[in-house]
This record gives sequence, structure tokens and C-alpha cells, in this order.
Amino acid sequence: MKFIYSVIVIFILVSSLSKLNAFENEYDVRNIPFQLLPGANVVIRKDEIRFVVEDYRNANYKVKYAVTIFSKEGQHYGRLSLLYDKFRSIDDLDGVIFDSKGEEVRDLESSDIKDYSDYANYSVYNDNRVKFVELYYDKFPYTVEFTYEITLEGYLSWPKWYSRHSLEPVELTRFEVITPGDYELRFWTNIENVKPGIKNINDEKIYLWEEKKLLKLPLDVYGEDIEDVATIVYIAPSDFEIDGYKGNMDSWETFGKWYFKLCKDKNILPADALSNLKNSLDSSSGVKDKIEILYNYLQTRTRYVSIQLGIGSWQPFDAAYVHKNGYGDCKALSNYMVSILNLAGITAYPVLINNGDYHTPLIFEFPSNQFNHVLVCVPLETDTIWLECTSQVLPPGNIGWSNENRYALMVTPEGGKIIKTPVSCSERNLQLKNLSVNLSSTGRADVNAGIKWFGDQLDYVVSNLEKSTPKEKDVWIKNLLEVPDVKLNGFEFDFNNKKHNGVGLQMNIILNKYGSVLGSRIFFNPNLIERRTSAPKVIAERLSPVRFKYPYTDIDSVYYRIPEDYKVEALPKEVNIQSTFGKFYSRTTDNGDNTIIYIRSLEINKYMVPAENYNEYQKFFADVVNADKQQVVLVKTEE
Repeated sequence: MKFIYSVIVIFILVSSLSKLNAFENEYDVRNIPFQLLPGANVVIRKDEIRFVVEDYRNANYKVKYAVTIFSKEGQHYGRLSLLYDKFRSIDDLDGVIFDSKGEEVRDLESSDIKDYSDYANYSVYNDNRVKFVELYYDKFPYTVEFTYEITLEGYLSWPKWYSRHSLEPVELTRFEVITPGDYELRFWTNIENVKPGIKNINDEKIYLWEEKKLLKLPLDVYGEDIEDVATIVYIAPSDFEIDGYKGNMDSWETFGKWYFKLCKDKNILPADALSNLKNSLDSSSGVKDKIEILYNYLQTRTRYVSIQLGIGSWQPFDAAYVHKNGYGDCKALSNYMVSILNLAGITAYPVLINNGDYHTPLIFEFPSNQFNHVLVCVPLETDTIWLECTSQVLPPGNIGWSNENRYALMVTPEGGKIIKTPVSCSERNLQLKNLSVNLSSTGRADVNAGIKWFGDQLDYVVSNLEKSTPKEKDVWIKNLLEVPDVKLNGFEFDFNNKKHNGVGLQMNIILNKYGSVLGSRIFFNPNLIERRTSAPKVIAERLSPVRFKYPYTDIDSVYYRIPEDYKVEALPKEVNIQSTFGKFYSRTTDNGDNTIIYIRSLEINKYMVPAENYNEYQKFFADVVNADKQQVVLVKTEE
């Protein structure tokens, strides 16, 4: 780090003496504006996209990206991954390394380009491929420049522009869009007063967004969600075509009609499926019973795999295919679920959604492809049932945190309709711990623990552990405990009742040095597992909200049996903290019979803490950290 700061000081001095004289080579680091240097691991020198629209199915864009790297922490900026398939081809991929004076060190060679299938262990069919490049140099600072062109032959999505992709400083970023002169480009920006420069030259219309000298941003002030700090531009076609399927996205209705057309005639089930399903439904009575039976039928007979072949990135495989083979991707499984529900006389629809971290909400006023996943919605007269068809563990109505609390597009025969997914609550996303601890006079703790997870907390545990090896489970449990010198004697997970009664873990552990013995006293922290050791930083002003994946409640109950020849000398103070987004409570009680009970509860009841409430958020968790530090003091009784 001293080297980096020394370099920065030199650059500042040189830059201030040569404001009027740019150095000859473009990528000479002395040409970097001095205000971009403090604290930077890298400086993005150029991030340029030039996108050209030819017609309703053909377009191409050229990219130039250059970054100056000052330290090992920034070397990953010298990597490039480009996805291509039958609709996207990569042309003229080139790369160059420059030294600190902007002198060329070497060019990218064909042997540097790795080309492989974009295959994952959940993928069966996939015609996507990836070109991957890494360019490094052993003398800092150095600059890497990449240039390439991508040609689109049939499209649904056009590139997005972010003025920055990280908190690192940016010297120049620009987004140029060129269309035929009579073409009206549809675009959206996240900042209302950001307008493009527009020029008409010959028979072309040129749109330009550009920003310069974007300073490095502090993580504590802005957080990790780049959507909060970047200027964002979305562009989208009106008429489009992909693999011969024409569509229009001037409205959500027309976009939904296009997707409905892709699913047409994909819901025909074979004769054996019809008889099996009818037999399964004989014992059911109400509509909700039928939905649960059919959803369980799907979960027990199928599994999720990725199928990405041509238009298959959007068009589901036939219901008959899924029934025969027992697998499918989110589109295929959702289509299969809709098909078997329809067989039972229950109307259901596929729902297009943006799954994952939810930092950019659906843009209502800008119909376009903003989706990466498909769910099923079953609208009833007095209720709506949601189904996540890629999961083999979720109960009906539970679609997981990555689909909750957001708007999505329900696809009906009449077209697309905006609909909101369910909102979770802290009471549903529950973690319960019950521990029994025998503490010896040497400070050793023998612990029997039972933990149960529900709701979104259950999803996290199941996704990590249900199919993991015993060794992987062992490592996960030890990380869960976060206490030193742990010996895990045995453990057992109960996944049998995961749908309705949570997932359970029983374990026995030994902590040889849990209590600190000093003379005639033993000191120990009654908070055995769920302990916070650090708080958010105190900052002058927070400019981005703090986001939680979901609301939740954690409740711990720890029962201690202390040595017979000791008594309680001091207990932690009772703590009760209330806030606008949650609450915390802890209490330690001496029962008077060599037993102590510790109770701790933490509830977060919001998805987000606004930036203006950051000080409250910081103080809340600072108080929790202090509460979690408190200790019990035992003193040896006189003989």
C-alpha cells in the first residue's frame, strides 16, 4: 500500500506541474486526472459502447474498455468474459498491455483466448459459449485495453449502460446509439434530468450519453449496490424478432402476447400423465388441496436443469417432454405445472420475473425484457397461490426471498399484466435455537443444541446442505458456531418436515475453553452462538439505503448448569432496543439452583433501511454488539 500512495503522490505533483502539457502516449499514467488517484486500486480509463441498430432483427455494438491497474487487488480488472450463441457472434476481439508510460508491452494472442462451453452442473443442453481472456503484467502500474465487436442476428434485449460498474474512479465512459434517421429510440434513465445529446447526420440519428472524471466512492457511504450510484440507461426496441418469432414491446400487453405465443401448443400431456393425475386427484376436495397435490407431484417427479438452445432461452419445452424425461428449466417446469393444473380445471399462468437481489425495481413505464426467471401464479377467488417450480423443497405459496416483494409480468391469453409477488414477514422467517450447556469448573462446556429454521431461513439452509457431503456439513456447522476450539461430537439434520415444520439440526459439541478461569472466578459469555462482534461504521452521511434480503426473527434460549461449588456473582444487564426497522432483547436469569437461562431475540421487520435512518441503524447494531459482549461472572463458594 505504501508503494501505491507513493505513486499517487508523485502523480499528483507531476500532474500539477503539467496541466497544460498532456504526455504523448494516451495511456501514460501521468495523463490520469490527479483527483481520480487517491485510494484507487484501478482507474477506468475508457468504457465506451457504440451500438448500431440496422433493422428490427439486426444490430451490432463495438466496445473499447481500458483500465490502469495499480496493485494486485485490481488485477481481476484484466479479465474479460464474453458470452455468445447462435444469435450473438463476437468479432475482432483484441487486447493490449501498456506499461506505466503508455508504451505497448504486448498484444493479445490467439493462445490467450480460452473458448469453452458455458456449461454448469445443472445444465443438460446449452449452446452458449464463452470467450475468456486474462491479461497481466508484473510491473505496476500498467494498463489493459480490450476492444471487441458483437453482432446480433435476432434480438430481444439491447445493451444497458452503467456509468460505472464499481466504486473505482472512471476517467471517461460513454454510450453512443446510432439508429436510422426515422427510427424513434425508446430509452429510460434512472436520473430524470439525464438526457442524451442527439444529432442527425445524413440518414442516421445519433444518441450520446457521456460522463467524465467520476471519483472513487467510499464503500461505507454508498454501500455495495452499484444501482444506487451509477447513471443507468436502458434502451429497447419496439418491434423485434428472434429465431423467426416477431413481437412488439411498446406495451406490457403486447410483450406478454409475444411470450404467450411462444407457449402455444406446449401444454399437451400424454395419455399416461392424464390417468396418473386423475388418480392422484380422486382423494382431494378443495381447490387448494388439488394445487398442493399437483405441486407435490411436480416436485417429486422432476428436477431443475438449464436448457439453453436457440429460442429455448425463452420458449419452454413441451409438457410431454418434461413428463417423459423428468427435468426442465424454469420455463419448462412452469409450463408443465400450468398444464397439469389446467387438467384439474384450475386456471394458472406463467409469470416472468427478475430473480435475485432486488436493487432495480421493475420499470413500469418502460416495457422491455427485464426478466430472467419464470414462476407460476394461480389466481383464486379469495386468494392467490404462487409456485416456484424449480424447487423440490418449497411449500405452495413460498417462492423464496429472491422472488419476493417485487413486480413481475403475468402472461395471459389477453397479454401481459403487471402483478406483485408476496411480501414476507419476520415472523415467518424464523430461526429458533435451544441449547443445554453443562459448564465445568475448568471452563469446559458440553453442549446439546437444537436449531430449527423456517421460511426464507429454511431456504438458505436447505439449498446449502440438503445435498452436501458429511464433511461439508461439518464445516458449515463449525462456521455457524463462530466460537473457538470447537469439537463436534455428532450432528443430525432432519429434512423430512421441511415443507411445513421447518428444517431441524441436533448436535453435540464440546468447547474446552469456553469459560475463562481466573482464580476463584469463571467468566463466560452466555450468548453461545448468535453473537455479533462488529457494528456498521459511524459515518457523517449515508447516501444509499441499507438492504436486507428478507425480514427475519432469531430467538435463542440457552439453559446453563454451572458447577455445584460456584454461584453467580454478576449477570449481564437486561437489554431492550426498539427501532423503526426492528428490535432486540436479551435477558440472563439466575434460577438459584445452579442454573442460568439466557434469552436473546433479534427481529428485523423491514426489507430496507432508508439512507436518512443510517445513524439509527448504526446505533442499533452497535448496541447489539455491546449487549452480546456482556459476561456472566461465577465465584467459587466458600467451603
